[in-house]
Amino acid sequence: MGDMGDPPKKKRLISLCVGCGNQIHDQYILRVSPDLEWHAACLKCAECNQYLDETCTCFVRDGKTYCKRDYIRLYGIKCAKCSIGFSKNDFVMRARAKVYHIECFRCVACSRQLIPGDEFALREDGLFCRADHDVVERASLSAGDPLSPLHPARPLQMAAEPISARQPALRPHVHKQPEKTTRVRTVLNEKQLHTLRTCYAANPRPDALMKEQLVEMTGLSPRVIRVWFQNKRCKDKKRSIMMKQLQQQQPNDKTNIQGMTGTPMVAASPERHDGGLQANPVEVQSYQPPWKVLSDFALQSDIDQPAFQQLVS
Repeated sequence: MGDMGDPPKKKRLISLCVGCGNQIHDQYILRVSPDLEWHAACLKCAECNQYLDETCTCFVRDGKTYCKRDYIRLYGIKCAKCSIGFSKNDFVMRARAKVYHIECFRCVACSRQLIPGDEFALREDGLFCRADHDVVERASLSAGDPLSPLHPARPLQMAAEPISARQPALRPHVHKQPEKTTRVRTVLNEKQLHTLRTCYAANPRPDALMKEQLVEMTGLSPRVIRVWFQNKRCKDKKRSIMMKQLQQQQPNDKTNIQGMTGTPMVAASPERHDGGLQANPVEVQSYQPPWKVLSDFALQSDIDQPAFQQLVS
């Protein structure tokens, strides 16, 4: 009867080893977060059989345990070009979800290395510089294949500065399916681009009357013309900001990439080369609205005609 007043003894929880499935009677139990328990002799890397304890980092994936070296080798982020992993001191270039070594960040067509400020396109078959991307797009259009779903037109992107490759890949990733959206992309031909760029050089913010003239001359919709001018102004503004930032740096502030030393530069828009001729001052005799000059230019196919020369001068 006297035993009834004693506090009940707590039952000792049974610990089962995840590795062998047997009960753990050892003095020490290795516990892997959150609630996995192992014999000291059972907790080892599934690849190299190295014993894992409290002195090293352990990774668990699909029920298997790995040391840090093998986990990074098997599941760490790898270069999209050479499929080789990154060290923590590497600098990398990113294109959407893909990561590249600086040396591997090249156009697949001409093998030219893409540097910060270069425009490029990411397609299913790799990276393309601006020139080769335009060639591929024109070839697909001339072949009568109007941008099939397998090879949609890729918007050009601008290469950013290299960033550190310190492994963010060790944390779990949640892969979401991309949302299916249908976007109609307008591919401009050479004459349309030339007309828009000429007008932009004369006036980056055309008025409504000028836009109506551009609609008639190019055959594009008012929305396409409006968006083109907005994107062009935004791109030039970003490029101007980047150039100012580079100019504010020290003259000897250089980057060393794979043994090659150079100053970071941003590719600017092409501009006409006048052969060193100096312009002479002229007296304005009369005024002609810009839309009238564009209208005359649209009726003439020869760029050497006076209307075009007057527009670009």
